[in-house]
Amino acid sequence: MKRASLLALSLASLIASGSAMAVADIKGYYLGAMAGYSQLEAGDFDESAVSYGLYGGYYFSKNFALESTYVLTDNFVDVGDVKANQLSLAAKFHHYFDNTYSMFIKAGMAATKVDADLDYDGDGWLWGAGFNMAFKNGVNVRIAYEMLYTDLDASGLEQQVESDWGNVYLGVHYQF
Repeated sequence: MKRASLLALSLASLIASGSAMAVADIKGYYLGAMAGYSQLEAGDFDESAVSYGLYGGYYFSKNFALESTYVLTDNFVDVGDVKANQLSLAAKFHHYFDNTYSMFIKAGMAATKVDADLDYDGDGWLWGAGFNMAFKNGVNVRIAYEMLYTDLDASGLEQQVESDWGNVYLGVHYQF
């Protein structure tokens, strides 16, 4: 949680600096990277880890985009290996406060894989929300939260495991 607070504080400092007089991202492709903090709950498992990944998409209009993300985590546990990754596709809706600041919500589908003693995978859905700040040079900074809900299957197990994966992150992308 300290990292999430540090990310939020960094973004707040950037916003307060006033150097971002920008043109909002209107149409076209964008590609970026993210780093953050993930919390995974699956059955009796409830742990957190650092997360990182890539995201990109296409703005069809000022207020609508399709976005795909790929997120990986570091190890969730101190002893052994429990790592996760996900690939998602979501519709993203923006609301602009001005040419610099906007907020967004997104919803879509996600494929999740958890590598542990057994390998678990499954398809589910996600929602997310965040704030975006656009700079003149096409660079955008965002802080966001995403939640994934997936029923995970593992070979050798007859029962599915319900998983909830929350991820708060700071992202930087370039608007082409």
